[in-house]
Amino acid sequence: MQYGQSPIGAIVGGLLKNRHLVADMRRVMILSLWERVVGAPVASKAWPETVEDGVLVVGVTTHAWAQELTLLKPRILARYRQLLGRAALKDVRFRVGRRRKGLGEPVFPPRPLHPAPDERLATEPLPGDLLSDIANPEVRGLLGPAFARLRAEREWKREHGWVRCPACGRIHSRDACPYCDGSEVA
Repeated sequence: MQYGQSPIGAIVGGLLKNRHLVADMRRVMILSLWERVVGAPVASKAWPETVEDGVLVVGVTTHAWAQELTLLKPRILARYRQLLGRAALKDVRFRVGRRRKGLGEPVFPPRPLHPAPDERLATEPLPGDLLSDIANPEVRGLLGPAFARLRAEREWKREHGWVRCPACGRIHSRDACPYCDGSEVA
């Protein structure tokens, strides 16, 4: 490898870390796998609320459920680590409370997260100056289609009700941005 060039893995890994995508993807995966980890009977009495700094906060209906799940915490952590890897979670904490908007209803209406596998996205070529700073044509050839796909997915999300936060610029599927502490969408 010539001086000044980086492996493609380092470039893409850096892009993901800079945009906080890895942490956001892990957070979404942890929340969405809750029922699979604990099972439907437990999930009807306990629900994931947030994930912050590797700690999953779970709401439960009663103190008895909080105590029971505290005893099952090692199994819950082991199952998450089995599904998502060792660094998935540091801890799980339980809090007695009520579900927002009633039992079993999601707080926000579900929106599709991804295009269906058979759905074709209209990928337009990127502007020529976007990757002009990358000297290696092989890297430029790899990043061009990847960025075009990301751009097409972003457009698909906008068409399906996702919005861009005016404060932080991230795209999300809720009425209030979950990334910058709930700033309202204009």
